[in-house]
Amino acid sequence: MRFQDQVVRSTQKALDDICRAAAAVPVDRVEWSPGGEARSVLSQMQEVATAGNWFLPIVRDRVAPEFDEHARREAVRLRRSFDTVDKCVEAARASTSELCQAISSFPDTGLEEEMRLPFGGGVTMTMADILGMHAWNMVYHLGQINQIQLMLGDREMH
Repeated sequence: MRFQDQVVRSTQKALDDICRAAAAVPVDRVEWSPGGEARSVLSQMQEVATAGNWFLPIVRDRVAPEFDEHARREAVRLRRSFDTVDKCVEAARASTSELCQAISSFPDTGLEEEMRLPFGGGVTMTMADILGMHAWNMVYHLGQINQIQLMLGDREMH
């Protein structure tokens, strides 16, 4: 199996897992936050809804995104347009499908190429690592959603 095929499998599994977990949270609790800066289920799913499209030009075109204040404001505006978990799931499935196609067609010869990304003041990653970032991000948010479910008294594995 090619590395890219495994990344696609992991990405699709992470998407299925987070969508299932988010859908299991009662509609009247999707905007609840455990407190402080902790994000709600809806907030996290809004990010998942838009992240596939954000990673697509990085994978397909090998172009690092702008991460200036204007880009951040536009990302927040777009995220907020998905005002239900169902809308987030629909958008996440569409964008992740397109991203997975790009990952699947990514050439083996490009896996070790490096790209500088603007996260945390700047980080250099291989394209192999970048291919897996969407899956990693969804699993990260899945853990947060699972914690919210536990705090709401839901002990069922979704």
